[in-house]
Order: sequence, then C-alpha cells, then structure tokens
Amino acid sequence: MLCSARPLVLIAVCSLCLACTACSSNSKKIVGKWKMVSVTAKDGKEQKSEPGGLGFIMEFTADGNVKAGLDTSSMPEEMKKFMEQSKEAGEKMNEMKQVGKYKVSGSTIEFLDMQGSGDNPFGKKQGGKLSFSGDDLTITSEDATVKLTRMK
Repeated sequence: MLCSARPLVLIAVCSLCLACTACSSNSKKIVGKWKMVSVTAKDGKEQKSEPGGLGFIMEFTADGNVKAGLDTSSMPEEMKKFMEQSKEAGEKMNEMKQVGKYKVSGSTIEFLDMQGSGDNPFGKKQGGKLSFSGDDLTITSEDATVKLTRMK
C-alpha cells in the first residue's frame, strides 16, 4: 500500500512546484517600465495614449511598488525646445513618482493604496487579468483593457 502512494505523492509535489513557479513567473515578468499604448473601454471605444506626444509610463518594481510618469520622447519639437529652456520643468515631467503598490497572484494583478485612483481603467476592484505576449502586456479589468509595451 505504501509503495502505491509514492507515485501519487510525487505527482502532487511536482504539480505544486509547477503551480508555484507559474504564479511567481508573472510577478517577475511584470517588473520594469511599461509604456501605455491604449485603453479600450468596455463599450469598445479605444483611446490611444499619447495626447500631445506625452505617453504614460508605469513602472513595477520587484518590491511591489507602482510608479508612474510621462514619456516625453514623442513630444512635438516646439514643446521639447520649451522644456529645454526650463530644465527644472523638464525634469519634473520625466520624474517617476510612487503611486501605490501591486500584488500579482497567478494571472491576476491587484493594485493597492493607489493615489488618485478615483477614475481609472482598472475598475472598482483595482486590478485585472494579466496577459503577456513578448514585450506586450495586457491588463483586462471589469471596466477596460489596458495595453502596454515594455520600455527598453
């Protein structure tokens, strides 16, 4: 009887190890800077995310923090010249600021303690399903689908 239980125990332990590996892999994959590409509301209306050449950036740190900032690299030339004249303003625009925390569990992300989170694409539950495809990340919430691409 004892010999026949060993294969089942071995299978159970291997399955548990694989499940734990899958859970942690998404939490490792998300670490880094991501530029928002678009937001599609649940009504199907898609909004590109570079109004005036300013892109929105989210940074996920390994210790569970979320930072946000702007990517000014696509700004029109006249705006870039203006920003060069005011170095302090340019630095502030490009500064990444702590906006909250996140937690990944399997293929789900939950945002915690988010600042200024009244009207956001992640819905009342403050999170959604994660989907990775190469350097692209999609977060699907109850209210919208947010597409991001990894910054290099």
